[in-house]
Amino acid sequence: MEVSNVSGSAQDWQVRLEFSGGRVTTAWVMNARQGRLRENDDIYTYTSGADLAPGGSARLMFHVERAETRPVACSVNGVTCGGL
Repeated sequence: MEVSNVSGSAQDWQVRLEFSGGRVTTAWVMNARQGRLRENDDIYTYTSGADLAPGGSARLMFHVERAETRPVACSVNGVTCGGL
């Protein structure tokens, strides 16, 4: 999934994902400092390891076991994901 910063300033970011019946085993960002993945009641939260520059984007990758690869719920900084 691609996370984009459309604001005029650098932003930290957090992605929350929920998968039906499965689990995220790992998550990482392509070509960037890594953040942290946490699980709480089948909701997975990836917190960025670095701020995202204005107009910049980061590609978050994740490996899911025993579930569809498309999450049933997704948000970035509390805003529902678009384009899933």
